[in-house]
Amino acid sequence: MVWNPFHIALAVVYIASLLLVGVLTGRRRRDSNQFLNATGAFPLWVCIAAAIAANCGSLDVIAMMALGAQYGMLACHFYWIGAIPALVVLVFWLLPAYARERFPTVLDFISRYYGPETRAAVALGMAAMMLLLAGVCLCATAQVATSFLGWNFLSGVLLTAALVLFYTWMGGLRATVYNELLHFAVVLAAILPLGYFVVRDFGGVRSLISSIPSAKFHVWQTLPWISPHAVMDRFGVILGLGLVLSFGYWSTDFVLMQRALAVRRAEDVQYVPLALAAAKLIFAMLIVVPGVIAPLVLHLGTAPNWNATLPAMMLHYYNPWWVVIGITGLAASLVSTFANNVSGFSAAWMQGVYRPWIYSRGSESHYLWMGRIANAAAVLLSIGGAHVALEYHSLMEYMQMIFAAFNGPVFALVALAALAPRRAAGGGVAGFVLGLASAVLHQALVHAGVLRYGSLMTANFYAAVLSFGVAAVSTLIAARVNRRKRKEPGLISEPVRLSGHFSAPIALAALAILLVGIACNAIFR
Repeated sequence: MVWNPFHIALAVVYIASLLLVGVLTGRRRRDSNQFLNATGAFPLWVCIAAAIAANCGSLDVIAMMALGAQYGMLACHFYWIGAIPALVVLVFWLLPAYARERFPTVLDFISRYYGPETRAAVALGMAAMMLLLAGVCLCATAQVATSFLGWNFLSGVLLTAALVLFYTWMGGLRATVYNELLHFAVVLAAILPLGYFVVRDFGGVRSLISSIPSAKFHVWQTLPWISPHAVMDRFGVILGLGLVLSFGYWSTDFVLMQRALAVRRAEDVQYVPLALAAAKLIFAMLIVVPGVIAPLVLHLGTAPNWNATLPAMMLHYYNPWWVVIGITGLAASLVSTFANNVSGFSAAWMQGVYRPWIYSRGSESHYLWMGRIANAAAVLLSIGGAHVALEYHSLMEYMQMIFAAFNGPVFALVALAALAPRRAAGGGVAGFVLGLASAVLHQALVHAGVLRYGSLMTANFYAAVLSFGVAAVSTLIAARVNRRKRKEPGLISEPVRLSGHFSAPIALAALAILLVGIACNAIFR
């Protein structure tokens, strides 16, 4: 498309807004924790909006619409099974424990239950995961620029990297959170009209639903119980996605934890994941259904690039003026998600590795400076990650492969610490390393053709179960061998108890969200 002066002015205003936020928030930093985590720095509504923006942004929209086009309504499992139950459990169990014990991140939780060695191992793993996910965001941003603007891949990558490097260097997490609000407002303006145009094109909601091919309508009836050679099976969806990937992601997610714990009042922490669960219900219909319909509208062919589904739908339905809004919205939210992972990498590296193991006697100004260096390193390294992500036709399949390898073992450690800490202490390093290694070996065998599955997503689900199981068993065995570590002073030896704060609004909202999720599964069963 050809840009006119209005289009250019809109892009300039948007970029200037991002840079201004970075400058203004950078003036208010107090110490390295405020730069990296901003604990207790925001009112509740800002944290809720930032959490929704971080987890329902353009990367989620692009990936889930692509997944809808590829798998049909089965993509809704990533919301109904892969998000909502875990978020509700998080509300009443793990997150209150984080707030009660004043753990700024999951690394502090790991440290108090397993010790500093396990914390360092997990920090290195999570930092690597953040780099890979940042590469996914860069890849998606460059593909948007390629689809809409005709840029080459490297140009889109370099512009995004430079923009994020500036405002995370200046303002840290505080700048990232405030920019998330700006991004989310623009991305909503970009995608909401798409749902309206699709419904109008098909003559109403009922006609739209009836137009979904029967092979892509059902979320349970078409799934065998155990069949690795199927596109998906119930074993993989329930255990791989619903247990390991879901709880592994949401109970260890740096981005969500940072935003929830950034709320000023500790008693308000529970509202953040609850609001996010409600948003996931809405986005399931808003994003997946247009993706399911996309093959009927676009005629994607026999070997489509699923990642291009959303840009193609926008070009099909929007006029040139609204396409500019769409470009801005997608780019805005992708930049936001990229910045989230950059900030997460910096927090994992600085608080899990650099400060406790490399240089523990530095001043606050030193750690602020090194936090900025970590941000810059993350941006530069993620450029390589973007070229790795480019090799995958479905970004969601690639992301789930990453989560299966890294989050599965971390969730095993978190679950054992929360349920049986005395049996697990002393085995964390072995459990995490062996769990991660098992997932990497599994995926290598899949890519080599030694192990064959019906889809890469099914392979990811089974890899998640494998990494979780290996990590859990290895942790318990290593802890039994290393009994001396279990007596180390300072480690928490009591299981995590349920929150004692069951206010009526929170309990009723959680129940309503679960019931709506169950109803959606029943309707599309």
